[in-house]
Amino acid sequence: MPQINRIRVNNIKYNFGTQFYDDFMMRFSCRNSIYDLANGGGKSVLMLLLLQNLIPNCTLDDKQPVEKLFRTAGTNTAIHSLIEWKLDACDIHDGYRYMTTGFCARKGRDNGEEKSLRDTSGIEYFNYCIFYKEFGDNDIKNLPLCTNGERITYNGLKAYLRNLEKTDLGVSVHIFERKGDYQNFISGYGLFESQWEIIRGINKTEGHVRTYFENSYKTTRKVVEDLLIEEIIEKSYNNRIRKDGSDDDGMAQTLLDIKDKLIELSGRKKEIGNYDKQIELLEGFAAELGKLKELYGEKERAEYELV
Repeated sequence: MPQINRIRVNNIKYNFGTQFYDDFMMRFSCRNSIYDLANGGGKSVLMLLLLQNLIPNCTLDDKQPVEKLFRTAGTNTAIHSLIEWKLDACDIHDGYRYMTTGFCARKGRDNGEEKSLRDTSGIEYFNYCIFYKEFGDNDIKNLPLCTNGERITYNGLKAYLRNLEKTDLGVSVHIFERKGDYQNFISGYGLFESQWEIIRGINKTEGHVRTYFENSYKTTRKVVEDLLIEEIIEKSYNNRIRKDGSDDDGMAQTLLDIKDKLIELSGRKKEIGNYDKQIELLEGFAAELGKLKELYGEKERAEYELV
């Protein structure tokens, strides 16, 4: 799995436009980090934005959708969330050591239907990936999301990215209009939706980590069986559907393959158990043999002394 080097969010206003991430950047430098703010400071908003790079258009809970950022008139136009990843050695091709994933969204266009009483709206968005060998004019920091106080528009960024590879030979650019295509692509670099769904679940609400595990996964076995294995099987199936258009027969075959693997693993576990029992019996036999040998030696010494 690649490591997070830097993150950036741009043109984000929240809490009815009273708070904002104007052009915010954090440097993780591929290390564990802590982001500490008072309640209401924007930690959940930042987490929600960063997750759009892995699970586009996801929510933390029903009260925190991305579209909420557009519900107040005059707040946000195009919003941006970016993560710069340092790629694993096995994923470096043509010298591209860094990959920036990006998410750009705007309020959904009015389709002419009567507006909801809550003034809610869907969103339009696209994701993109920029690969580069070293830091430069189009890395995560220098990508021109704002120039001379002028914010780049949704269509403006898309046009810029489409033209970027033609003008900057040091980068490789990919733009994705479909969530499935994007997630299939980044999974090739170790970024799997199933892993980030777990992170999303843990971070649903403030201080939710303890509650999350105490209520649902009280033992290590429950974490492995009910959380990790189940999530991986489900997401593997979804990825397979997206890649080859399989129907229920494909799902059945996938589950059968998994079942066969589990039976094989169970058989091997049984064989290992039998082997361990045999080793234990042999060790016991060797110990008894040693005792007999010792008794026999004492008997010979006693007979020799009598003679």
